[in-house]
Amino acid sequence: MITTTDLRGVKAFKELDDGALALAASRSADIRLKTGEWLIHEGEAPKFFAVVAGKLEISKQVAGQTTVLRTYETGDTFGEVPLLLGSSSVVSVMATEPCHLAALDTTEFWRLMHTQEPFAKSVSADMADRITTLWSSAMEVQRARCTIVGDPNSPDCHRMRDFLTRLHVPFDWEERRGDPSCLVTFGDGKQLKSPTIRELAEAIELRTSPREHCYEVAIVGAGPAGLAAAVYGASEGLRTILIEREAPGGQAGMSSRIENYLGFPNGISGEDLADRAFRQVNRFGADVVVTREAVRIEGEPYARRIILDGDEVVHCRSIIIATGVSYRYLDARGCQDFLNRGVYYGAAQAEARRVGGRRIHLLGGGNSAGQAAMFFSDFAEHVHIIIRSGDLATTMSHYLIAELSTRPNISVIANSEVVGVDGKAELESLTLRDVRDRSERPERSDALFVFIGADAHTEWLGDCVATDRLGYILTGQAAAGLSRSWPLSREPFLLETNQPGIFAVGDVRKDSVKRVASGVGEGATAITMVHQILTEVPEEFKVQDALREGLVAAPGRP
Repeated sequence: MITTTDLRGVKAFKELDDGALALAASRSADIRLKTGEWLIHEGEAPKFFAVVAGKLEISKQVAGQTTVLRTYETGDTFGEVPLLLGSSSVVSVMATEPCHLAALDTTEFWRLMHTQEPFAKSVSADMADRITTLWSSAMEVQRARCTIVGDPNSPDCHRMRDFLTRLHVPFDWEERRGDPSCLVTFGDGKQLKSPTIRELAEAIELRTSPREHCYEVAIVGAGPAGLAAAVYGASEGLRTILIEREAPGGQAGMSSRIENYLGFPNGISGEDLADRAFRQVNRFGADVVVTREAVRIEGEPYARRIILDGDEVVHCRSIIIATGVSYRYLDARGCQDFLNRGVYYGAAQAEARRVGGRRIHLLGGGNSAGQAAMFFSDFAEHVHIIIRSGDLATTMSHYLIAELSTRPNISVIANSEVVGVDGKAELESLTLRDVRDRSERPERSDALFVFIGADAHTEWLGDCVATDRLGYILTGQAAAGLSRSWPLSREPFLLETNQPGIFAVGDVRKDSVKRVASGVGEGATAITMVHQILTEVPEEFKVQDALREGLVAAPGRP
């Protein structure tokens, strides 16, 4: 219980009269922390805290880096910044020694701000100082981690820029036309010439190899479904690894704006949503491996092996396949010649600055194309949406159609398809065909972004699990009906494939609802099924795990 004596030693409360102090004490929560225990994490609902005794460390994630901003000690208060700004918590706070704190909720904080002038003055002075600290930290950390040098039409440079953009890693871009190579330079003088994505990831200290020998759950694919599975798996104490062949986010991560995701009334970009989820996964301690591709699955139930490119092996008790779908390639004359140098798949937000003042085309009539059109219309001279149908009503959400109509530099080219692309050093024109009379006509264009559907990314699985003719993975009853060799007495779980302990979630699963929220729900649900799977693990495997972790002595050893 917080007492008036506790609060009297705190700067912001020193000048309150006895009655006001007693009321504040009676409405304060009494919080005790051990050394190393977290009080609050960045992004959580804010509160106002007073340090009765102890010391705490304040840190913030900026551009993928954790930066320690300052410490708070006995007599300090904090938490006013997000409360005054109406935001979630902007920092994380951890005890560096045993701590005793008083916590006030939003209502009580504002009551004191309105009725106690000495309190309000002290808090306002602290806020000004802390805003300056946050600004200085952001300015320092947001400095470019590297500089990419090359031709703006270089596919390699595009891949590097896109990778760093999706990871929220700040970088500089130095245009050098006519140079076919892609050079990446770092502040310490290090240089990478035409690096692979993995070499770049390692240079910025991202993990590209597993750190443990065996995991309870291995998740392949870091789209919304895979990220959700990793968050729930790690937060529930499972040894969890998340394997991603590129950058986290999947197709959703390339969406310029998601307007109808629950909890974000003003919408959120796929890139920001993926970044938040990625930080959450890391916070709970999951092992995240990027720029690595799973090439096949081997082994038996409860003793699975995922073989990565380069023949590195991930041992695991269960697997969640969340590889999603890959954009369908456009079959048009010359298209491959301009891949990533005029023709792009998805929104490619790294190209936003490049399309400034230019005439661009988006191929496809779904929500992804509509969201990208809104995004690019802020930069491009004009955005043309090319569709085969007569209008957008049957393929795009009503709210997006309404938003598109408010932008004078967005127009729709209906009843058309792209049958050719042409240019010299860069894309210059498209050939459009009228689907009604098959007539063709040229169309000047500086960039083409393709959104014509997607195919399941399951070719790497071979015949390991059952799929339909399009490659979507069968689960639950659909899988049970095809598997005469199912070895267990129970039926497969709802998200389980025809192989015990291998699950499929998100867009890669047959008959799944192709929405971000649905993928997140399936990822979380799969973890509850993994827990059930782990109760079936034979005793011999549990002993092996215990030996590996040093929890029991090996036979013949004390």
